Amino acid sequence: MKYKVLGIKKISYTSKRTNLPVKGVELHTVFKDSEVYGNAVSPIFISDNLGADIIASINPGDMVNIEYNNRGYVAAVEKLPAESASK
Repeated sequence: MKYKVLGIKKISYTSKRTNLPVKGVELHTVFKDSEVYGNAVSPIFISDNLGADIIASINPGDMVNIEYNNRGYVAAVEKLPAESASK
């Protein structure tokens, strides 16, 4: 699914449930949704465990394509070319 990145927040904490470190980024995004008048917004957590080196090159204003696995977690992130932002 295509999203426009509005902001990026670094996440780093220790899980109270598992006592393991949780690290990654939260992309604050906007996207089209047929059930929303205007645009929908959503934060999307991308774990460092994904190993997506592309995250470092994503900036506010960029368009990204995010794929999810069968459990609803982010499985892949792709930064889209600049011309996609104007569509």
